[in-house]
Amino acid sequence: MSVIQKGYTLIIILFFTTLIPQWLFSQESPGITQGNFSGSATARINPATMLQSKLYFDVHLISVGAFGQNNFAYIPGSDFNLMPLIQNSEQLPTYDQTESNYLYYTNDKIKSGAAVSNNYALSAFLQTGDHAFAFHTAARSYNTFNQIPYEIPILGVESLGYEPLQHILFEDKHIDVAALAWGEIGLSYAYAFHKVANQHWAAGITLKYLMGYGGMFAKVENVDYMVLDRKTINFTAMNADFGFALPIDYGVDSDFPDDGPLFKGSGIGADLGITYTVKKEGYQDYNRQRICEQPYKDYFWRFGISILDLGSINFKNNAQKHEFRDVNTVWENLDDVQFEGLNSLMGEVSDQLMGSPDASYAADNFKIGLPTALSMQFDYHYDKNWYLNATLVHPLQISQYSVRRPAQLALTPRYETDWFEAMLPVSLYEYQIPRIGAAVRLGFLTIGTDRLGTLLGISDINGMDIYASVKINFRKGVCLGNRDTGACYNADNYKPRKSKRFLGIF
Repeated sequence: MSVIQKGYTLIIILFFTTLIPQWLFSQESPGITQGNFSGSATARINPATMLQSKLYFDVHLISVGAFGQNNFAYIPGSDFNLMPLIQNSEQLPTYDQTESNYLYYTNDKIKSGAAVSNNYALSAFLQTGDHAFAFHTAARSYNTFNQIPYEIPILGVESLGYEPLQHILFEDKHIDVAALAWGEIGLSYAYAFHKVANQHWAAGITLKYLMGYGGMFAKVENVDYMVLDRKTINFTAMNADFGFALPIDYGVDSDFPDDGPLFKGSGIGADLGITYTVKKEGYQDYNRQRICEQPYKDYFWRFGISILDLGSINFKNNAQKHEFRDVNTVWENLDDVQFEGLNSLMGEVSDQLMGSPDASYAADNFKIGLPTALSMQFDYHYDKNWYLNATLVHPLQISQYSVRRPAQLALTPRYETDWFEAMLPVSLYEYQIPRIGAAVRLGFLTIGTDRLGTLLGISDINGMDIYASVKINFRKGVCLGNRDTGACYNADNYKPRKSKRFLGIF
Protein backbone atom coordinates (compact mmCIF):
# COMPACT_ATOMS: atom_id res chain seq x y z
CA MET A 1 0.00 0.00 0.00
CA SER A 2 1.36 3.43 -0.94
CA VAL A 3 2.18 6.27 1.41
CA ILE A 4 -0.67 8.43 0.17
CA GLN A 5 -3.07 5.51 0.37
CA LYS A 6 -1.94 4.97 3.95
CA GLY A 7 -2.50 8.66 4.67
CA TYR A 8 -6.05 8.51 3.35
CA THR A 9 -6.75 5.22 5.07
CA LEU A 10 -5.44 6.61 8.37
CA ILE A 11 -8.46 8.92 8.59
CA ILE A 12 -10.81 5.96 8.20
CA ILE A 13 -8.84 3.79 10.62
CA LEU A 14 -8.71 6.50 13.28
CA PHE A 15 -12.46 6.96 13.07
CA PHE A 16 -13.47 3.34 13.26
CA THR A 17 -10.90 2.28 15.88
CA THR A 18 -12.17 5.01 18.21
CA LEU A 19 -15.89 4.76 17.44
CA ILE A 20 -16.72 1.09 17.04
CA PRO A 21 -15.13 -0.30 20.27
CA GLN A 22 -16.87 2.36 22.37
CA TRP A 23 -20.40 1.75 21.11
CA LEU A 24 -21.39 0.19 24.40
CA PHE A 25 -20.18 2.82 26.66
CA SER A 26 -22.25 10.40 25.15
CA GLN A 27 -21.51 13.62 24.28
CA GLU A 28 -23.30 15.79 26.88
CA SER A 29 -24.99 12.97 28.91
CA PRO A 30 -28.12 14.93 29.93
CA GLY A 31 -29.32 12.16 32.21
CA ILE A 32 -26.21 12.66 34.34
CA THR A 33 -25.72 16.44 34.19
CA GLN A 34 -29.16 18.12 33.94
CA GLY A 35 -31.32 17.15 36.91
CA ASN A 36 -31.44 18.65 40.40
CA PHE A 37 -29.89 15.43 41.72
CA SER A 38 -26.82 15.70 39.46
CA GLY A 39 -24.61 17.09 42.25
CA SER A 40 -20.96 17.02 41.22
CA ALA A 41 -21.82 16.04 37.63
CA THR A 42 -23.77 19.25 36.98
CA ALA A 43 -20.45 21.16 37.05
CA ARG A 44 -19.60 19.55 33.70
CA ILE A 45 -22.19 21.72 31.94
CA ASN A 46 -22.13 24.77 34.28
CA PRO A 47 -20.26 24.89 37.63
CA ALA A 48 -22.58 27.60 38.98
CA THR A 49 -25.53 25.17 38.86
CA MET A 50 -24.13 23.27 41.83
CA LEU A 51 -25.80 25.78 44.14
CA GLN A 52 -29.28 24.83 42.89
CA SER A 53 -28.93 21.15 43.76
CA LYS A 54 -31.39 19.24 45.91
CA LEU A 55 -28.30 17.57 47.40
CA TYR A 56 -25.91 18.91 49.98
CA PHE A 57 -23.38 16.13 49.38
CA ASP A 58 -22.70 13.35 46.91
CA VAL A 59 -20.01 10.81 46.14
CA HIS A 60 -19.65 9.99 42.47
CA LEU A 61 -18.10 6.59 42.01
CA ILE A 62 -17.92 6.21 38.23
CA SER A 63 -19.58 7.28 35.01
CA VAL A 64 -18.76 6.11 31.50
CA GLY A 65 -19.97 7.61 28.27
CA ALA A 66 -19.08 7.45 24.63
CA PHE A 67 -20.49 9.15 21.58
CA GLY A 68 -19.90 8.75 17.87
CA GLN A 69 -21.40 10.29 14.75
CA ASN A 70 -20.33 10.60 11.11
CA ASN A 71 -21.92 11.18 7.72
CA PHE A 72 -19.71 8.87 5.64
CA ALA A 73 -19.85 5.29 6.90
CA TYR A 74 -22.89 3.43 8.20
CA ILE A 75 -24.46 0.06 8.92
CA PRO A 76 -28.07 -0.49 7.77
CA GLY A 77 -30.39 -0.47 10.77
CA SER A 78 -32.05 -3.67 9.57
CA ASP A 79 -28.73 -5.49 10.00
CA PHE A 80 -28.17 -4.35 13.59
CA ASN A 81 -29.37 -6.17 16.71
CA LEU A 82 -28.73 -4.68 20.15
CA MET A 83 -28.83 -7.81 22.31
CA PRO A 84 -26.14 -9.76 20.42
CA LEU A 85 -23.98 -6.63 20.52
CA ILE A 86 -24.36 -6.43 24.31
CA GLN A 87 -23.48 -10.10 24.53
CA ASN A 88 -20.48 -9.53 22.22
CA SER A 89 -21.88 -12.03 19.74
CA GLU A 90 -23.08 -9.66 16.99
CA GLN A 91 -22.20 -10.97 13.52
CA LEU A 92 -22.50 -8.20 10.95
CA PRO A 93 -22.63 -9.10 7.25
CA THR A 94 -19.89 -8.23 4.79
CA TYR A 95 -20.97 -5.80 2.08
CA ASP A 96 -19.77 -5.89 -1.53
CA GLN A 97 -19.27 -2.11 -1.67
CA THR A 98 -16.47 -2.12 0.91
CA GLU A 99 -15.74 -5.82 1.38
CA SER A 100 -16.11 -5.06 5.08
CA ASN A 101 -18.85 -4.71 7.75
CA TYR A 102 -19.97 -1.21 6.76
CA LEU A 103 -21.20 0.80 3.79
CA TYR A 104 -20.55 4.40 2.79
CA TYR A 105 -22.71 7.17 1.40
CA THR A 106 -21.86 8.01 -2.22
CA ASN A 107 -23.01 11.65 -2.17
CA ASP A 108 -20.62 14.59 -2.62
CA LYS A 109 -21.36 16.31 0.71
CA ILE A 110 -18.56 17.50 2.99
CA LYS A 111 -17.82 14.79 5.54
CA SER A 112 -17.42 15.19 9.29
CA GLY A 113 -17.38 12.99 12.33
CA ALA A 114 -16.61 12.76 16.02
CA ALA A 115 -15.83 9.99 18.47
CA VAL A 116 -15.97 11.13 22.10
CA SER A 117 -15.33 9.25 25.32
CA ASN A 118 -15.90 10.90 28.72
CA ASN A 119 -15.13 8.64 31.68
CA TYR A 120 -15.25 10.07 35.19
CA ALA A 121 -13.93 8.26 38.25
CA LEU A 122 -14.02 9.36 41.88
CA SER A 123 -15.70 12.74 42.36
CA ALA A 124 -17.51 14.50 45.20
CA PHE A 125 -19.65 17.55 45.87
CA LEU A 126 -20.51 19.58 48.99
CA GLN A 127 -22.77 22.60 49.39
CA THR A 128 -22.85 24.70 52.52
CA GLY A 129 -25.08 27.76 52.37
CA ASP A 130 -23.94 30.13 49.62
CA HIS A 131 -20.88 28.05 48.72
CA ALA A 132 -20.45 24.79 46.83
CA PHE A 133 -17.29 22.77 46.28
CA ALA A 134 -16.50 19.77 44.10
CA PHE A 135 -13.60 17.81 42.70
CA HIS A 136 -13.38 15.23 39.94
CA THR A 137 -11.01 12.88 38.16
CA ALA A 138 -11.54 11.87 34.55
CA ALA A 139 -10.08 10.21 31.48
CA ARG A 140 -11.36 11.78 28.26
CA SER A 141 -10.75 11.56 24.53
CA TYR A 142 -11.99 13.48 21.50
CA ASN A 143 -11.41 12.49 17.88
CA THR A 144 -12.89 14.95 15.40
CA PHE A 145 -12.92 15.23 11.62
CA ASN A 146 -14.26 18.38 9.97
CA GLN A 147 -14.53 19.72 6.43
CA ILE A 148 -13.33 16.45 4.90
CA PRO A 149 -13.92 16.55 1.11
CA TYR A 150 -16.14 13.72 -0.06
CA GLU A 151 -13.50 12.10 -2.26
CA ILE A 152 -10.83 11.62 0.42
CA PRO A 153 -12.55 8.92 2.50
CA ILE A 154 -13.72 7.21 -0.70
CA LEU A 155 -10.13 7.05 -1.95
CA GLY A 156 -9.15 5.75 1.47
CA VAL A 157 -11.57 2.86 1.10
CA GLU A 158 -11.31 2.20 -2.65
CA SER A 159 -7.60 3.12 -3.20
CA LEU A 160 -6.16 5.48 -5.82
CA GLY A 161 -7.14 2.99 -8.50
CA TYR A 162 -10.79 4.00 -8.19
CA GLU A 163 -11.37 5.27 -11.74
CA PRO A 164 -14.47 7.50 -11.12
CA LEU A 165 -12.22 9.84 -9.08
CA GLN A 166 -9.26 9.90 -11.47
CA HIS A 167 -8.40 12.86 -13.74
CA ILE A 168 -10.45 15.31 -11.68
CA LEU A 169 -8.83 18.45 -10.32
CA PHE A 170 -9.84 18.65 -6.67
CA GLU A 171 -9.44 22.00 -4.94
CA ASP A 172 -9.99 21.37 -1.23
CA LYS A 173 -9.70 23.84 1.64
CA HIS A 174 -9.82 24.04 5.44
CA ILE A 175 -9.56 20.34 6.25
CA ASP A 176 -9.31 19.86 10.01
CA VAL A 177 -8.56 16.58 11.80
CA ALA A 178 -7.53 16.29 15.45
CA ALA A 179 -7.37 13.67 18.19
CA LEU A 180 -6.70 14.20 21.88
CA ALA A 181 -6.59 11.80 24.83
CA TRP A 182 -5.97 13.10 28.33
CA GLY A 183 -6.55 12.70 32.03
CA GLU A 184 -7.75 15.55 34.20
CA ILE A 185 -8.06 16.46 37.86
CA GLY A 186 -10.49 19.28 38.55
CA LEU A 187 -11.60 21.49 41.42
CA SER A 188 -14.90 23.39 41.26
CA TYR A 189 -16.26 26.27 43.30
CA ALA A 190 -19.57 28.15 43.12
CA TYR A 191 -20.76 31.19 45.08
CA ALA A 192 -24.16 32.88 45.40
CA PHE A 193 -22.94 36.44 44.96
CA HIS A 194 -26.32 38.21 44.89
CA LYS A 195 -29.66 37.31 46.50
CA VAL A 196 -32.59 39.65 46.73
CA ALA A 197 -36.21 38.65 47.38
CA ASN A 198 -36.69 35.51 45.30
CA GLN A 199 -33.90 36.24 42.79
CA HIS A 200 -30.65 34.32 42.96
CA TRP A 201 -27.37 34.99 41.10
CA ALA A 202 -24.49 32.51 41.27
CA ALA A 203 -21.11 32.13 39.58
CA GLY A 204 -18.87 29.11 39.35
CA ILE A 205 -15.48 27.99 38.10
CA THR A 206 -13.74 24.68 37.54
CA LEU A 207 -9.96 24.58 37.25
CA LYS A 208 -8.39 21.47 35.71
CA TYR A 209 -4.91 20.07 35.55
CA LEU A 210 -4.55 18.22 32.24
CA MET A 211 -2.25 15.28 31.49
CA GLY A 212 -1.99 14.55 27.79
CA TYR A 213 -1.59 10.88 26.95
CA GLY A 214 -1.45 11.51 23.22
CA GLY A 215 -2.51 13.86 20.46
CA MET A 216 -2.36 14.47 16.75
CA PHE A 217 -3.64 17.00 14.23
CA ALA A 218 -3.76 17.65 10.51
CA LYS A 219 -4.76 21.12 9.36
CA VAL A 220 -4.87 21.66 5.60
CA GLU A 221 -5.41 25.23 4.46
CA ASN A 222 -5.57 24.19 0.83
CA VAL A 223 -4.68 21.23 -1.36
CA ASP A 224 -5.17 21.11 -5.15
CA TYR A 225 -4.46 17.71 -6.70
CA MET A 226 -5.39 15.20 -9.37
CA VAL A 227 -5.20 11.40 -9.18
CA LEU A 228 -3.69 10.33 -12.51
CA ASP A 229 -3.64 6.57 -11.94
CA ARG A 230 -3.25 4.07 -9.11
CA LYS A 231 0.40 5.06 -8.68
CA THR A 232 0.48 8.81 -9.37
CA ILE A 233 -0.84 12.02 -7.85
CA ASN A 234 -0.20 15.49 -9.25
CA PHE A 235 -0.09 18.12 -6.47
CA THR A 236 -0.43 21.60 -7.91
CA ALA A 237 -0.71 23.43 -4.58
CA MET A 238 -0.72 22.48 -0.91
CA ASN A 239 -0.23 24.21 2.44
CA ALA A 240 -0.71 22.06 5.51
CA ASP A 241 0.45 21.43 9.10
CA PHE A 242 0.69 18.02 10.70
CA GLY A 243 1.73 17.03 14.22
CA PHE A 244 1.69 14.05 16.53
CA ALA A 245 2.74 13.06 20.05
CA LEU A 246 1.92 9.38 20.50
CA PRO A 247 2.91 6.64 22.96
CA ILE A 248 4.71 4.60 20.31
CA ASP A 249 8.23 4.21 18.95
CA TYR A 250 8.44 6.21 15.72
CA GLY A 251 11.51 4.33 14.51
CA VAL A 252 9.95 0.87 14.35
CA ASP A 253 6.56 -0.74 13.98
CA SER A 254 3.91 1.26 15.84
CA ASP A 255 3.03 -1.77 18.01
CA PHE A 256 6.07 -0.93 20.16
CA PRO A 257 5.69 1.68 22.94
CA ASP A 258 8.24 4.47 23.25
CA ASP A 259 10.69 4.77 26.14
CA GLY A 260 9.49 8.20 27.26
CA PRO A 261 7.10 9.27 30.03
CA LEU A 262 3.51 8.06 30.06
CA PHE A 263 2.10 11.56 29.55
CA LYS A 264 3.38 13.40 26.49
CA GLY A 265 2.16 16.84 27.55
CA SER A 266 0.35 18.86 30.18
CA GLY A 267 -1.82 21.94 30.46
CA ILE A 268 -4.45 23.89 32.35
CA GLY A 269 -8.16 24.02 31.58
CA ALA A 270 -11.19 25.82 32.99
CA ASP A 271 -14.98 25.94 32.92
CA LEU A 272 -16.74 29.21 33.75
CA GLY A 273 -20.43 29.67 34.45
CA ILE A 274 -23.14 31.93 35.82
CA THR A 275 -26.80 31.29 36.67
CA TYR A 276 -29.87 33.41 37.38
CA THR A 277 -32.69 31.68 39.26
CA VAL A 278 -36.19 32.86 40.18
CA LYS A 279 -37.21 31.06 43.36
CA LYS A 280 -40.74 30.28 44.52
CA GLU A 281 -40.23 32.11 47.80
CA GLY A 282 -37.94 34.75 49.26
CA TYR A 283 -34.88 34.02 51.35
CA GLN A 284 -34.83 33.52 55.07
CA ASP A 285 -31.76 32.85 57.19
CA TYR A 286 -31.97 29.69 59.23
CA ASN A 287 -29.40 28.91 61.89
CA ARG A 288 -28.39 25.36 61.08
CA GLN A 289 -26.78 22.94 63.41
CA ARG A 290 -25.50 20.74 60.59
CA ILE A 291 -24.95 21.07 56.84
CA CYS A 292 -27.49 18.35 56.16
CA GLU A 293 -30.23 20.52 57.71
CA GLN A 294 -29.98 23.28 55.11
CA PRO A 295 -33.32 23.60 53.28
CA TYR A 296 -33.85 23.20 49.57
CA LYS A 297 -35.46 26.23 47.92
CA ASP A 298 -37.60 25.39 44.93
CA TYR A 299 -37.61 27.58 41.80
CA PHE A 300 -39.86 28.68 38.96
CA TRP A 301 -37.09 28.78 36.36
CA ARG A 302 -33.33 29.01 35.98
CA PHE A 303 -31.11 30.34 33.20
CA GLY A 304 -27.39 29.66 32.92
CA ILE A 305 -24.55 30.44 30.54
CA SER A 306 -21.12 28.86 30.59
CA ILE A 307 -17.88 28.44 28.67
CA LEU A 308 -16.63 24.88 28.78
CA ASP A 309 -13.16 23.41 28.33
CA LEU A 310 -11.11 26.54 27.95
CA GLY A 311 -7.45 25.61 27.67
CA SER A 312 -4.97 23.45 25.80
CA ILE A 313 -2.33 20.76 26.25
CA ASN A 314 1.27 21.51 25.35
CA PHE A 315 2.95 18.37 23.99
CA LYS A 316 6.74 18.30 24.48
CA ASN A 317 7.54 14.59 24.77
CA ASN A 318 7.84 12.42 21.66
CA ALA A 319 6.29 15.30 19.71
CA GLN A 320 6.83 16.33 16.10
CA LYS A 321 5.33 19.14 14.07
CA HIS A 322 5.66 19.20 10.27
CA GLU A 323 4.82 22.02 7.86
CA PHE A 324 4.27 21.65 4.13
CA ARG A 325 4.37 24.93 2.25
CA ASP A 326 3.80 25.76 -1.44
CA VAL A 327 3.89 22.13 -2.54
CA ASN A 328 3.89 21.67 -6.32
CA THR A 329 5.03 18.25 -7.50
CA VAL A 330 4.08 15.00 -9.18
CA TRP A 331 4.45 11.95 -6.94
CA GLU A 332 5.04 8.85 -9.02
CA ASN A 333 5.46 5.17 -8.24
CA LEU A 334 3.55 5.36 -4.97
CA ASP A 335 3.30 1.57 -4.81
CA ASP A 336 7.10 1.30 -4.58
CA VAL A 337 7.43 3.34 -1.40
CA GLN A 338 8.82 1.40 1.57
CA PHE A 339 9.11 2.58 5.18
CA GLU A 340 9.22 1.42 8.79
CA GLY A 341 7.66 3.57 11.47
CA LEU A 342 6.46 7.16 11.51
CA ASN A 343 9.94 8.68 11.19
CA SER A 344 10.51 6.81 7.94
CA LEU A 345 7.03 7.70 6.70
CA MET A 346 7.39 11.41 7.42
CA GLY A 347 10.88 11.45 5.88
CA GLU A 348 9.56 9.90 2.68
CA VAL A 349 6.57 12.27 2.48
CA SER A 350 8.82 15.28 3.14
CA ASP A 351 11.31 14.15 0.50
CA GLN A 352 8.62 13.67 -2.15
CA LEU A 353 6.67 16.86 -1.41
CA MET A 354 9.38 19.23 -0.18
CA GLY A 355 12.56 17.87 -1.79
CA SER A 356 14.34 16.72 1.40
CA PRO A 357 13.57 14.20 4.21
CA ASP A 358 14.03 16.93 6.84
CA ALA A 359 12.43 19.84 5.01
CA SER A 360 8.98 19.51 6.61
CA TYR A 361 10.19 19.20 10.22
CA ALA A 362 9.25 22.40 12.07
CA ALA A 363 9.30 21.83 15.85
CA ASP A 364 9.50 19.30 18.66
CA ASN A 365 6.42 20.67 20.44
CA PHE A 366 2.90 21.90 19.72
CA LYS A 367 -0.39 22.67 21.47
CA ILE A 368 -3.82 21.14 20.93
CA GLY A 369 -6.81 23.00 22.29
CA LEU A 370 -9.58 21.40 24.31
CA PRO A 371 -13.11 21.05 22.86
CA THR A 372 -14.10 24.57 23.92
CA ALA A 373 -17.78 25.46 23.70
CA LEU A 374 -20.35 28.05 24.69
CA SER A 375 -23.35 26.61 26.50
CA MET A 376 -26.69 28.06 27.53
CA GLN A 377 -29.20 26.26 29.74
CA PHE A 378 -32.81 27.02 30.66
CA ASP A 379 -34.62 24.89 33.24
CA TYR A 380 -38.35 25.41 33.90
CA HIS A 381 -40.22 23.83 36.81
CA TYR A 382 -43.56 23.09 35.20
CA ASP A 383 -45.50 21.43 38.02
CA LYS A 384 -44.59 19.36 41.09
CA ASN A 385 -42.09 16.76 39.81
CA TRP A 386 -42.20 17.85 36.16
CA TYR A 387 -39.46 19.96 34.55
CA LEU A 388 -38.50 21.12 31.08
CA ASN A 389 -34.88 21.82 30.13
CA ALA A 390 -33.44 23.49 27.01
CA THR A 391 -29.68 23.33 26.43
CA LEU A 392 -27.48 24.73 23.68
CA VAL A 393 -23.86 23.73 23.14
CA HIS A 394 -21.99 25.61 20.40
CA PRO A 395 -18.30 24.95 19.57
CA LEU A 396 -15.72 27.74 19.84
CA GLN A 397 -12.44 27.74 17.89
CA ILE A 398 -9.92 29.22 20.34
CA SER A 399 -6.64 27.47 19.46
CA GLN A 400 -4.97 27.14 16.07
CA TYR A 401 -5.13 23.36 16.42
CA SER A 402 -7.89 21.83 18.50
CA VAL A 403 -10.48 19.11 18.76
CA ARG A 404 -14.03 20.27 18.14
CA ARG A 405 -17.02 19.77 20.39
CA PRO A 406 -20.04 18.99 18.17
CA ALA A 407 -22.93 21.47 18.31
CA GLN A 408 -26.12 20.38 19.98
CA LEU A 409 -29.52 21.90 20.72
CA ALA A 410 -31.70 19.83 23.04
CA LEU A 411 -35.14 20.06 24.63
CA THR A 412 -35.59 17.65 27.54
CA PRO A 413 -38.75 17.04 29.57
CA ARG A 414 -38.09 15.16 32.81
CA TYR A 415 -39.90 13.67 35.77
CA GLU A 416 -37.82 13.91 38.95
CA THR A 417 -38.14 12.43 42.44
CA ASP A 418 -35.68 11.34 45.14
CA TRP A 419 -35.25 7.80 43.89
CA PHE A 420 -36.58 7.93 40.35
CA GLU A 421 -35.94 10.22 37.40
CA ALA A 422 -36.87 9.90 33.72
CA MET A 423 -35.88 12.09 30.75
CA LEU A 424 -36.79 12.15 27.07
CA PRO A 425 -34.27 14.45 25.31
CA VAL A 426 -35.10 15.60 21.79
CA SER A 427 -32.05 17.15 20.13
CA LEU A 428 -30.59 18.54 16.92
CA TYR A 429 -27.03 17.37 16.35
CA GLU A 430 -25.01 20.01 14.48
CA TYR A 431 -28.35 21.88 14.09
CA GLN A 432 -29.32 19.40 11.36
CA ILE A 433 -29.78 15.83 12.53
CA PRO A 434 -32.81 15.16 14.80
CA ARG A 435 -32.41 12.62 17.57
CA ILE A 436 -34.60 11.23 20.37
CA GLY A 437 -33.09 9.81 23.53
CA ALA A 438 -34.06 8.47 26.94
CA ALA A 439 -32.49 8.36 30.40
CA VAL A 440 -33.55 6.80 33.69
CA ARG A 441 -32.18 7.20 37.22
CA LEU A 442 -33.01 4.55 39.81
CA GLY A 443 -31.49 5.58 43.12
CA PHE A 444 -27.73 5.52 42.63
CA LEU A 445 -27.75 4.23 39.02
CA THR A 446 -28.33 6.28 35.85
CA ILE A 447 -28.34 4.95 32.29
CA GLY A 448 -29.25 6.78 29.11
CA THR A 449 -28.75 7.47 25.43
CA ASP A 450 -29.33 10.41 23.07
CA ARG A 451 -29.94 8.03 20.15
CA LEU A 452 -32.76 5.72 21.11
CA GLY A 453 -33.68 5.02 17.48
CA THR A 454 -30.19 3.76 16.73
CA LEU A 455 -30.24 1.29 19.62
CA LEU A 456 -33.60 -0.02 18.43
CA GLY A 457 -32.34 -0.43 14.86
CA ILE A 458 -34.90 2.03 13.45
CA SER A 459 -32.36 4.10 11.49
CA ASP A 460 -29.00 3.53 9.82
CA ILE A 461 -26.16 3.08 12.29
CA ASN A 462 -23.78 5.97 11.59
CA GLY A 463 -22.90 6.48 15.24
CA MET A 464 -23.94 5.64 18.74
CA ASP A 465 -24.51 7.32 22.10
CA ILE A 466 -24.85 5.66 25.50
CA TYR A 467 -23.82 6.48 29.07
CA ALA A 468 -24.12 5.26 32.65
CA SER A 469 -23.32 6.58 36.12
CA VAL A 470 -23.14 5.30 39.70
CA LYS A 471 -23.14 7.72 42.63
CA ILE A 472 -24.44 8.14 46.18
CA ASN A 473 -26.74 11.10 46.94
CA PHE A 474 -27.39 12.91 50.23
CA ARG A 475 -30.46 15.17 50.04
CA LYS A 476 -30.82 18.53 51.76
CA GLY A 477 -32.93 18.42 54.89
CA VAL A 478 -32.27 14.72 55.46
CA CYS A 479 -29.77 13.91 58.21
CA LEU A 480 -28.83 10.31 58.89
CA GLY A 481 -30.23 9.21 62.24
CA ASN A 482 -32.12 12.49 62.69
CA ARG A 483 -35.48 11.95 64.39
CA ASP A 484 -36.76 15.21 62.85
CA THR A 485 -36.69 13.87 59.30
CA GLY A 486 -40.07 12.27 59.01
CA ALA A 487 -42.65 11.98 56.27
CA CYS A 488 -42.52 15.71 55.53
CA TYR A 489 -38.84 16.01 54.64
CA ASN A 490 -39.42 15.53 50.89
CA ALA A 491 -41.77 18.50 50.68
CA ASP A 492 -40.32 21.55 48.94
CA ASN A 493 -41.47 23.80 51.79
CA TYR A 494 -39.99 21.62 54.53
CA LYS A 495 -37.98 23.65 57.08
CA PRO A 496 -35.65 21.92 59.52
CA ARG A 497 -35.71 22.74 63.18
CA LYS A 498 -34.16 26.03 64.17
CA SER A 499 -31.14 26.16 66.42
CA LYS A 500 -29.25 28.94 68.08
CA ARG A 501 -26.00 27.20 67.23
CA PHE A 502 -24.31 27.06 63.85
CA LEU A 503 -21.51 24.66 63.01
CA GLY A 504 -19.90 24.70 59.59
CA ILE A 505 -19.88 20.91 59.21
CA PHE A 506 -21.80 17.94 60.58
